[in-house]
Amino acid sequence: MAVSEEKVREAMLIKARQEGFREAMEIFGLSITPDAEVNMGKFVRGKRRDIRQMIVKELSFSGKAMSREQIAKAIDYIPEGTEAALKRLESAGTIVQNRDGHWEAVAITVAQPNGHTHLGTQQRERGPCHAVCRSGIDGNTKCMRS
Repeated sequence: MAVSEEKVREAMLIKARQEGFREAMEIFGLSITPDAEVNMGKFVRGKRRDIRQMIVKELSFSGKAMSREQIAKAIDYIPEGTEAALKRLESAGTIVQNRDGHWEAVAITVAQPNGHTHLGTQQRERGPCHAVCRSGIDGNTKCMRS
């Protein structure tokens, strides 16, 4: 009889600990099911963002030169990391930095089977007036002061 009473007490203690543990998990906003696995101390990360691709898209879609801070804010990223990605993109020839320190996308010409070319982004080059000129798909060039 003494052994069975001892086992009952142990069972009650275990049950009380489990209830306390569940209450603590609720306080921290976590829910536990009997078949769930608990990983304490590990952070769950989402999919990593391709910062360089986001920068190129932002510069291409905006159609204007942007500063490091403007780009960082637009892609919701830290300025220091943005700067590093900008330098890598510049060395790859994907973007350029103008005299004002602003960044611009470089045109990517894609040949099509019909012999025409398509500009992946608006083509930018320096004109005779040293302003940034855009050559559109229609072949017309507009000079703009940057």
